[in-house]
Amino acid sequence: MQNNVALPDDLLAAVTEAARNEGKTPDEVIEAATRRYLAKARLDRFARRNEDRARSLGISESDVPRIVKDWRTEQRGR
Repeated sequence: MQNNVALPDDLLAAVTEAARNEGKTPDEVIEAATRRYLAKARLDRFARRNEDRARSLGISESDVPRIVKDWRTEQRGR
């Protein structure tokens, strides 16, 4: 599928230069950057959901090492 995307001139120049330096096309650089952005956005959403869940359970960051240790001990006993 072919699409057009508008970029400000300064950003397009930076992408074009990065592509030339890496032996890639600007499209390849933009595709890779977009994939990284989307993966990070998914990871951020995952983290927010789990932070909200931990907060609702009354779990703080300082509780995590103990919870992990307890879980690992439980898994070894199976």
